[in-house]
Amino acid sequence: MIQMTISHVYKKVTEVMQVIQNINLYEVGVGSTRSANQKAINKAYRMLDELRAEMERESIKNKQKRGGTNE
Repeated sequence: MIQMTISHVYKKVTEVMQVIQNINLYEVGVGSTRSANQKAINKAYRMLDELRAEMERESIKNKQKRGGTNE
């Protein structure tokens, strides 16, 4: 398990931003482009969902270390 650090979150957010930047918004009418765009959007959502889950796990782990449930 990777310890959550600011640099880790920064890296993950940067990766998602690169996926989003590669989406071709100028040729949205072309079927293959639309499909590729949707795949890229789905990938970005998956990456963000994984990061959110990782952050939740880290939060739970930190709460258990402190012995409390307050944030």
